[in-house]
Amino acid sequence: MHTSRQQEILWINTLKGGCILLVVLHHTIITTFAPSLHYLSAGLLPGEIWVAFNKYLSPLRMPAFFFVSGLLASSSVIKKSWREVFTKKFSNILYLYLLWGVIQWLSIHYIATHLGERLSMTKNAAYADSPLEFVKLLLLSMTSLWYLYALAGFFLVTKLFHRQKMALVILAILASYAAQLSLIPGWGPASVAQNYLYFLLGVFFSQSLIAVSRLEPRHLLLLAGIAALGVAHHLAGSYKNPFYSLLTIVSGIVLCRFLNERFNMGWLNWIGRNTLQIYVLHRIFIELLGLSALALALRYGWFGNAVFSWSWALLMPLCGVAICVTVSLLAWSLLNRGPGRLLFIYPRLLRKPVPASLTTER
Repeated sequence: MHTSRQQEILWINTLKGGCILLVVLHHTIITTFAPSLHYLSAGLLPGEIWVAFNKYLSPLRMPAFFFVSGLLASSSVIKKSWREVFTKKFSNILYLYLLWGVIQWLSIHYIATHLGERLSMTKNAAYADSPLEFVKLLLLSMTSLWYLYALAGFFLVTKLFHRQKMALVILAILASYAAQLSLIPGWGPASVAQNYLYFLLGVFFSQSLIAVSRLEPRHLLLLAGIAALGVAHHLAGSYKNPFYSLLTIVSGIVLCRFLNERFNMGWLNWIGRNTLQIYVLHRIFIELLGLSALALALRYGWFGNAVFSWSWALLMPLCGVAICVTVSLLAWSLLNRGPGRLLFIYPRLLRKPVPASLTTER
């Protein structure tokens, strides 16, 4: 029984670890790798495969993240009082969103000013040209940190109305389809709207999805029906639809449980327990790495070399993820001391013992 319980806990961290690596991969590809493809003199096909791979992982990356966040927040939403959870689950997350929004903006503006033009043309608070534009985009969740914005809002709304859970689910489904139909302007608000459903699934229906992930015969017909609906949506032009996301969440649970049963996944589980640090820091290092690498390659004409182009096309996304995650964790280990702890936790929470799981419940 103890081993079974331990495996249940491990798959959560494995899934979170996998999701944060996919988030870093996504930002590496959209900001640095994809714009660099037209410079390649060779290896264009593997480069395009990486871009397609990143695109087709979209039903898993953030839906699974929000599902696990909802699962971990379930007790706080349903059982605990506002006094017990408000600071930790709302104030702390909102504080980190605002703080790191400013830090990212100042850091990326400095990097872009000294190393070259910005990497992405996407409207983002980190690229704001003025304080007013920055505040406006931050309030609209138009930032790489939008997950924190959504998480704080999702918790607040769900806690307030958790007794009307079916009404919340219906609202979340409508919001998801509104985002898919481009009825919600701006990629930030659309992303928030599209992912509330998965947070609710984690809060209210996580045990049901975990049961389905056991893949017992009685569950296979249900999964086949969900797959058929997902394909129907895909054919109608909606690839990132709730049915594909449900399938990928269940598949992610199955895969993570399988890996923990057969391999030592300690490294990935450790990353899964430290997603916050990677999430708030990695975008700064992607900008620094991306601009530096592109500037050097273009300055010295390395893309004209077929060996370099092939190496870039095959390995740059993996190297980018490995370097940015490693440097983010190293920076966190150096900063998270003394007054530096205020960069990663709401000041009020420093006055009392902090559970080891605080930074994992995202």
